[in-house]
Amino acid sequence: MVIRVLRQLFQYMRAYKPLAFLFFFTLMLDLVFISLAPLSFKFIIDRAVIPQDMNAFLLIMSILGITGVVCISAGVVSDYALAKLTAFIQRDLRAHLFEHMQHVNIGHFQKTRASELLSYFTVDLPAIERAMSVVLTVGIQSTCVVIISTSVLFYLQWSMSLAILLGAVIIFVGPYLLGNRAQAINAQHKQQLDLLTGDLQENIKAQKVIKGFNLQQAMIHKFTTRLQEMLTVHYRKNVIGAQLERTPMVSLLLVNLTIIGFGSFLAMKGHITTGALVAFFTMYTSMGNSVFNLTFTLPALTDASVSIERIENLLHAPRESNGGSTLEPFQGKSPSITFNDVTFGYNDSSSVLNQIKLYIPAGATAAFVGSSGSGKSTMVQLILGFYEPQLGQIQVNDHSLFDLNRGSYRDQIGIVFQDNFLFHGTVLDNIRLSYPEASEAEVESAARKAEIHEYIASLPDGYYTKVLDEGSNFSGGQRQRIAITRAILRNPPILVLDEATSALDPISEASINRTFESLAHDRTVVTVTHRLSSIKHADCIFVFDQGKLVEQGTHEEMLQRGGFYQNLWDKQSGLSVSVTGQEADIDEQRLSRLPFFRGVEASVLSEIKSLFNTETFRAGQVVIQAGEQGEKFYLIARGRVEVSKRDTAHSNEHTRLAVLEDGDHFGEIALLENIPRTADVTAMTDCIFLTLQRKVLHYVLSKYPEIDAHVRQTLKERMN
Repeated sequence: MVIRVLRQLFQYMRAYKPLAFLFFFTLMLDLVFISLAPLSFKFIIDRAVIPQDMNAFLLIMSILGITGVVCISAGVVSDYALAKLTAFIQRDLRAHLFEHMQHVNIGHFQKTRASELLSYFTVDLPAIERAMSVVLTVGIQSTCVVIISTSVLFYLQWSMSLAILLGAVIIFVGPYLLGNRAQAINAQHKQQLDLLTGDLQENIKAQKVIKGFNLQQAMIHKFTTRLQEMLTVHYRKNVIGAQLERTPMVSLLLVNLTIIGFGSFLAMKGHITTGALVAFFTMYTSMGNSVFNLTFTLPALTDASVSIERIENLLHAPRESNGGSTLEPFQGKSPSITFNDVTFGYNDSSSVLNQIKLYIPAGATAAFVGSSGSGKSTMVQLILGFYEPQLGQIQVNDHSLFDLNRGSYRDQIGIVFQDNFLFHGTVLDNIRLSYPEASEAEVESAARKAEIHEYIASLPDGYYTKVLDEGSNFSGGQRQRIAITRAILRNPPILVLDEATSALDPISEASINRTFESLAHDRTVVTVTHRLSSIKHADCIFVFDQGKLVEQGTHEEMLQRGGFYQNLWDKQSGLSVSVTGQEADIDEQRLSRLPFFRGVEASVLSEIKSLFNTETFRAGQVVIQAGEQGEKFYLIARGRVEVSKRDTAHSNEHTRLAVLEDGDHFGEIALLENIPRTADVTAMTDCIFLTLQRKVLHYVLSKYPEIDAHVRQTLKERMN
């Protein structure tokens, strides 16, 4: 372990050979003086003190003073050299780690907690710096003192020196035997620290959900449990650290007693002079302290060994494939995109996409639609080159995407994700990310097209307004408009829209969709959406279900054909939202497609329709909480919700059961009887619901006994 760590530390210094040489040269001068200074007692006592020779005394003291000033000055220079050397190496390691992280396959980020990645910079690199500082100061100094002192001690008295060497071996036996245990416990401690940091980060970001679900006590319990696990490992780490320090201390005490007794005996028998005895004890004391100090380097080396191994694992994480050709396959013109029998899965055990074969013509607007989890967003990630297909090939203008340089290729793409991230900095900085050379006039023009200029201009600092943590001082819709502005500013040949308008109100969505339609001219557009009304005019629509391409064609073609797309369309049609986004409505035909209202007369449906109320929820807000009494049915007029269930063993952990979108419904069992809710429902975006209360529905149905019986029977069948 020690040899491997030392080899790695010196490997880091190879880039700064002149600075490292200066450090070692000046350090050696300093160490020679520190090591040999105790030998002066022999000459002062034997040649000056005992003979009472003042000239010899002055000569010896002059030599000590001159060499002391030179060597101490060299020590000061070595301190500055070491400070610069460690700072340079830390900078290089941080830069190398960060650069590598930017090119690591995105799958690595999805499998690794953010806290673990952060700990490389906050825990592991400081551990390496501590080890380097300890090795290059205490380590080298103590080693040199031990070597030089041992040589002088053999010159003074060889038999006592042999006893000292035997004692030194005993001093290091204990730490050596404890080394593997210490390394394992240090690894466990860092792992627990990663988990603890991850829990803290997650808790800070999830405060809305925690307070919405009243999970404060559950979170405290979870954190307390984590602290208890951390306590056990931390205790073991402290114990093994104390053992690494205590064992050499006891061994050194035994050696001291042995040397004192043996040296005094030799002096009494006349085998050694008094000056030599004093010099021997003084030098031995210096050497003993150095040996003892060396034992303090072991915990730092053990800690660094774990950190070096962790960093090496990250540096060996698979990098994103970058292709070989820097050729721009479409030279700024809109390209075609082809999927040839593409199969893909995020792991080897299951496939998300199966044998996808499709063609998007150059300059066409293509839409990927389907239920949540059908694979449409995965298609976008493959087009962006985030992943490689397991089987099949993706081509851009007949060029294999695998062979294209990813940087050159992505420079030709404008992307608006469903979850848009804003960086620390100004609004202007965030918009210019896609085109750093853009003028403020170009930024303003793009912001006008995204219909966010008026709002930005109204801010006290305008485009120079600071963006707080992840854009927390902007609403979801405003963040999305800024992201749309970024994409517009780049003016790319390929425009990719992944639920780009999901956080906008109806008026804004319609306006932005018109903007996208105008931008679609002379460029290839790929849009992913669950709102079918926004892609009626797409050149080609691809319908996915459970990882398979089940239909393709234009909107009109697939409606005439019937099938899966027709069902998706029917689910969303008949629902309308006011321009303000505050009121929703449903028509009788859409109402008749609900299973429990199927076959009910139009006149009754018209009466039931009037019973629906509109309710709105903000993103992250709890709609239904498991255990509360059910009395209301929900129909999603606009938005997306997550249905989840709490883990019975860990009440603060949730398992996602489903994601529901426009036209989906939930809670219909509450229309039959007042039973507790069995799952939690949380708004993932701003949502508009049409809700129907059980008691109101039953009041109306009581006037129509046959229809009442039909509705009740249908609901009972759905319960079973």
